[in-house]
Amino acid sequence: MPARVLGLALVLMTAVMSLPPPAARAESWQRQSLWRRTDSQHFAVHYLPTLAGDVERVVRSAERAYEHVSGRLAFAFGKQVPLVVFASTGPLTRDEVVAYATSDEVAPQQPHRSRIVLPLPDRDAALDALIVHELTHLLVCEIILPGQSGDGGLPRWVHEGLATYMVGTWSDGHNRLMRDLVASGNVPDLSRLSGGGEFADDRLNDALGHAAFDYMESRWGRGSVRRFVNALIVPRVGRTYDAVLDLTPAEFDVAFRQYAERRFGPAVR
Repeated sequence: MPARVLGLALVLMTAVMSLPPPAARAESWQRQSLWRRTDSQHFAVHYLPTLAGDVERVVRSAERAYEHVSGRLAFAFGKQVPLVVFASTGPLTRDEVVAYATSDEVAPQQPHRSRIVLPLPDRDAALDALIVHELTHLLVCEIILPGQSGDGGLPRWVHEGLATYMVGTWSDGHNRLMRDLVASGNVPDLSRLSGGGEFADDRLNDALGHAAFDYMESRWGRGSVRRFVNALIVPRVGRTYDAVLDLTPAEFDVAFRQYAERRFGPAVR
C-alpha cells in the first residue's frame, strides 16, 4: 500500500517516545503550534500551513472514502474521524508528527483513540486509495472493538485484505502473486489462519485477503462481507464460515481454491 512506501500511516495507535532536552522541546512545541484544523461532515482534518492549498482535495477525498466504506460496511462512525495529513518532506520530523497526532489536540486517548495519520500523496488517485485503506481499518476495528485500540486479533489476511478489497483495484504485483500461487498449487487454507495467522510476505496478506473478499462478494453478495465482520466480534474461530457462508471451514478452503484457480489460472484459449 502507498503508506508503506511513504513511511507512515497510523490507525488506532499510541506512541511511546523519550523526551528531548528542554531547549529542543521548546523549539518543537513552537513548530507543533503551527497545526491548523478544518472540519467537514465526517472528518476533523489537521494540517500545517504549507498544505493549506491541498486541504480542499483532502476533504473531498476523505468524504468520498467515508461514503464508500461506511456504505459498504453499513456502519456510521459516531464521531468525526481525526485525520492528520503531513508532507513527507515537511518541516516536522516523524516523531514530531506522531507526537501531535497522538495528542489530545487531535483526539483524547480515552475513550476515543481512533485517528488516521498519513503522508499526502501528489496524485489524487493515490490519496483516495490511501484514505479508503486506512478508513477501512478504523471502521472495522470500531465495529469489532468500539472505542478500544488494537485490531481484535484479526489475522492479517483479513485485516489487510479487507482494506485492499475496499480500495478495489488490483495492482500488477498482487495479480502476479496470485498467479504464481495458483501455478505452484500453493493456494493456502485461509480458514486455518484464524487467530493471528499471517504470511511472511506482507503482500500475500493483501492479495489473498483481497481475493477472498472478492470471492465472498461474487458468491454471496456484498452484504456477506459485513456479515463476516460481524462474526468476528465474538471469537468464533471454528464457526465463522458455516455461520456466515453456510460452509464448513474445509469447504470454504476448497471453494476458494477453485475460485482462485479459475480467476488467476492460465487463460483457456
